[in-house]
Amino acid sequence: MNKNIRLLIVDDSEDDALLLVRHLKNAGYQVEFIRVDTPEAMQSELKGRTWDAIICDYVMPKFSAPEALKILKESGLDLPFIVMSGVMGEETAVVMMKAGAHDYIRKDSTSRLIPAIEREIAEAAMRAEKKRADAEILRSLREKEVLLKEIHHRIKNNMQIISSLLDLQSNYITDKAALQVFKDGQNRIRSMALVHELLYRSQNMVHINFNDYIREISGHMFRFYGIDASRVRMSIDIGDVKFSLDTAVPFGLIVSELISNALKHAFPDAREGTINISLHERGENIELCFKDNGIGFPERLDFKNTESLGLHLVNSLVKQLSGEISMNRTDGTGFNITFKKLT
Repeated sequence: MNKNIRLLIVDDSEDDALLLVRHLKNAGYQVEFIRVDTPEAMQSELKGRTWDAIICDYVMPKFSAPEALKILKESGLDLPFIVMSGVMGEETAVVMMKAGAHDYIRKDSTSRLIPAIEREIAEAAMRAEKKRADAEILRSLREKEVLLKEIHHRIKNNMQIISSLLDLQSNYITDKAALQVFKDGQNRIRSMALVHELLYRSQNMVHINFNDYIREISGHMFRFYGIDASRVRMSIDIGDVKFSLDTAVPFGLIVSELISNALKHAFPDAREGTINISLHERGENIELCFKDNGIGFPERLDFKNTESLGLHLVNSLVKQLSGEISMNRTDGTGFNITFKKLT
């Protein structure tokens, strides 16, 4: 241990302070110390110098250990605070320890002084090192967060560029079926771009709040297909469900495909209706219930074996999430999708 030590001694007795210093010097320490016995003097020395520890008498004519401990706490410094007194009883000592003092020593038990100082200085050094390490980790995490935000922002921008290129290319397509393929591709790119956009805007770079996602993607789909929101209404019931990026992208595509299919097929000829989306945690699972009260899914078709790229994509993505999907044909078309929560 370093044999140079700087002590702030809070004591009204010069003799007691010198006796304390003598014990340390006899143990081989080079001691630099200042003795104070008023609040003003202690505050001044804490601001003006660097100390290794504070040794404080319990009762003084103009000062006391509880007051000194309060001043130390208000300074924000993490220094060993050792109470050394000839009058303090056990109960008072316990109160001081609970208040934040690191140790107490009776003046007639000076054999404990040096081990206590060495221990508390070593522990203070460990706390300081941990604080520095924590600050470095926090700084590094903030740098990575800024970098991640920039990455998500650039991915979103690149996807928007791709979508814009598809939009320009679609101007040269006269075949309606081919044009619809281009438009559907744009929507899928938009649904993935929105995941990265929400991550960029989020305070949490780990999880996405899907309440925001579903509301934004459904609004985009309504505008894209020119659907009047007063004709086809959205009913959204979403719990506090958050997804990691690995889950958010495929799940976002699933939701956007289901909304797209409903808007394209469930309400023909200006038919009115409602789309209900419910998303909740159920124990260890996440459950999505998607339901429209439109014209219904054709009885002759198996939704798990269809030429529709949208439903084929939905089934593939559910499988990717190790989930299960089922269909309900009562009063329209409904899909229930469950999968395990992923951290």
